[in-house]
Amino acid sequence: MGEPKQLLPFANSTILETVVDNMLESKFNEVIVIIGHCAEQIQQLIADRPVKTVFNPDYHKGMLTSVQAGVRSLNLANVNESRNAFSLMLVDQPFITSTLIDKIIDAYTQVEKGIVLPSYNYRRGHPVIFNKKYVDEILSLSLNSDGVRTLYKTYSEDIHYVEVGTDAVLRDIDYKEDYDRAINENR
Repeated sequence: MGEPKQLLPFANSTILETVVDNMLESKFNEVIVIIGHCAEQIQQLIADRPVKTVFNPDYHKGMLTSVQAGVRSLNLANVNESRNAFSLMLVDQPFITSTLIDKIIDAYTQVEKGIVLPSYNYRRGHPVIFNKKYVDEILSLSLNSDGVRTLYKTYSEDIHYVEVGTDAVLRDIDYKEDYDRAINENR
C-alpha cells in the first residue's frame, strides 16, 4: 500500500478505529491491540478507547509474532477453565461488524469445540476463537510454520464452522484497489 493501511481514512474514522470500535461494541470482554510499525501513532489514535495495547518488537518478522505477543499478554490463569477463550482478528478487515463477531462468540458458547470460526462459501474467515488449551501450541509455532493455520490441520476435529451469509469475514484490505473498492462501498 505504500503507507500504513490501518491509518487510512475509513467511514468516519480510520480502518484501525473501525475495527477496534466493532470489537468494543461486541461481546468481547477485553480488546488487546498488538502494535509494531507506527506504534506511537497507533497508540495515540486509540488512546481514548478502553483497549490494552501490547508492543511487538518482532513485528517485522511477520504476523505470527504479533499473534504470539497477543497470546502472551493474556491473563488466562484465573478464569473459567472450560470455556475460557481468546479471539484473533486482523486490523485490515473493517467490514466485520460487532453483530458478526457476536455470532461467532455465541456459537463458541453453544458448542463443545476448541476452535470456532466463520465460513463463507466453504472458506475460513475471521474472527477465529480459540480455547485457551491452544495457548502453548500457538506459542510454540515457528516462524517457518503455516502460523495458526497449522492448528486447523492438526485439530480439524475440534473446529466448528459458523456459516455466515457475507464475505466480510474473508475480505481484507491489502492493495490500493481493495481500499478504493472498500471506500466506494462504504459511501
